[in-house]
Amino acid sequence: MGISLPSDLEDVIEGCRSWMEGAYGCKSGHGTPPHITLLAPFALPPEYTEPDLLTCCAEAVKASSEKGLLPLLVSVDGFGSFAERTLFAHVVDSDGWQNLYGSFVRTFQARMPGLLKKTGRRFYPHISIANRDIPAGAMDEALRHFSRLGLHASFDATGITIFSRTKTGGWTALGGI
Repeated sequence: MGISLPSDLEDVIEGCRSWMEGAYGCKSGHGTPPHITLLAPFALPPEYTEPDLLTCCAEAVKASSEKGLLPLLVSVDGFGSFAERTLFAHVVDSDGWQNLYGSFVRTFQARMPGLLKKTGRRFYPHISIANRDIPAGAMDEALRHFSRLGLHASFDATGITIFSRTKTGGWTALGGI
């Protein structure tokens, strides 16, 4: 579940993904369109249905909008990494991001108890380019390469896209709210 990107920024991120695949064979995470993950992927337990999920997400968007958390100005500035495991386009963190994330977590915990795993980690908004299959030692070269792109973009996030795992192992958008 995440924030979809405008098409021009999505094209830039797809180009970065393609470069990582060509240079290093990275394919992990390319099953979904580029997006900013708000809630990490989770398995939908049998006691909940996709309509339950859509309803809960709509409630979270409504509550967040009523609190003035949506629309949210998104600023993307350069690239970064989580150690050697994830390369990403850097989304500038803000109180707005933390409040939006908190609003979604609270709504989901209240409406669909037990669905989300508690991680205890801070939420870091980012746009993944490659993860899990980056060869050892490749991160520094990749970051140098991408820094030359001079990535700076901004847009207003107005809603959420829900991604669902398909039976064949890919991902599809259930819908946007």
